[in-house]
Amino acid sequence: MNIKKIQTMDMHIQKIIFYSTYVDCLSRLIQELIENGNSNLKPNDLPNLTALLSKFSLRLKVCCSKMERDWEFL
Repeated sequence: MNIKKIQTMDMHIQKIIFYSTYVDCLSRLIQELIENGNSNLKPNDLPNLTALLSKFSLRLKVCCSKMERDWEFL
């Protein structure tokens, strides 16, 4: 395997780690807020967090797809 392919796979793995960390953190935060509630929340906080979670989940899916596609050609 040449260096460029290794660097590409490393980049994909780093992005997957990055986005999966955000997805995990946001999902736990949203779950906590739903279970416990919080009177300090603004009315649009939960929808904004959910939208952000959706965006990061989509980015994670895209990164996994790119990695899988690149992995096939190694």
